[in-house]
Amino acid sequence: MVVVSGLYRYPIKGLSAQPVRRERLVPGRPFPMDRVFALTRPDSSIDKDRPRWAKKGQFVMLMLDEGLAEVTTELDIDSLELTITRDGVELLRVNLGDRARHADVEAFFRRLVPRLHGTPRLVHAGDGHFMDKPDNVISLINLATVRSLERMWGVAIDPMRFRANIYVDGAAPWEEFGWIGAELGMGSARLAVDRRNGRCAATNVNPVTGQRDLDLPGSLRAEFGHKDLGVYLVVRGGGEVSVGDEISVVGVGGGQTASASPGAPAPGRRKYICGGCYYVYDPAIGAPTHGVAAGTAFGAIPHDWPCPDCGGRTNKFGPFRAR
Repeated sequence: MVVVSGLYRYPIKGLSAQPVRRERLVPGRPFPMDRVFALTRPDSSIDKDRPRWAKKGQFVMLMLDEGLAEVTTELDIDSLELTITRDGVELLRVNLGDRARHADVEAFFRRLVPRLHGTPRLVHAGDGHFMDKPDNVISLINLATVRSLERMWGVAIDPMRFRANIYVDGAAPWEEFGWIGAELGMGSARLAVDRRNGRCAATNVNPVTGQRDLDLPGSLRAEFGHKDLGVYLVVRGGGEVSVGDEISVVGVGGGQTASASPGAPAPGRRKYICGGCYYVYDPAIGAPTHGVAAGTAFGAIPHDWPCPDCGGRTNKFGPFRAR
């Protein structure tokens, strides 16, 4: 029996998970109050007064700023009161509904993440969100898959590294890939399983210590030829979902149930990999949907070209070496 073992929201992008016992999901909408606030990087082009979704390279987040995990944040979603603690000691308490107090939050994270070389800006998405993907998806992690990687690699892997909204247990390892194209009945809600979730360097950060102590995307790519773990869902039928709900799979999925390698890479010039999100640029393929034609050597790409996955610049890339 597959069941919901955990529900989480992350009200401020890159900051603490907040557990939820039950939540009402709305068709076509993301998990309620998930990533509705964020801290933009000092050089970000995001308009503080009219912020819009942007790639994660524009924000302060764990992929680049592991120091965020040194503190615990709690946002009351009704009052918008934010509390920041470290080891149980309160460091800051402000109400995010008062824009005049946003400067206190910005100054706090300027001190916490000195490598920013400037003060971040706190932004509120209003009816939108600042999730990694622009569409309204909900992320799911199968705990059996995580445990299978722990056995394979001989290391403990805290599932909270993956910052999912829904954690499930009782399925077979990697079974979630086979659900793609099907629907999940979960409580009184129905969710379509849309696609796999490619992981970035945020998962390398231990959520307890704030240290980069694993290379999970690199290890996945070396073992399986991809960096995918978990799936994205889209709410088709609204309803309430609770921890402990049994999950039914409706319809036949078209995904892979195993983590098979996609095959040999295309021949061509040297590939380069983004150090933040682990996107691999293959000159033989290029990035046609992002302005780079097939056959373009990496060195010929303009230096301000943004990574298709995270928005980082070309100076974040290095030569890709298959393990």
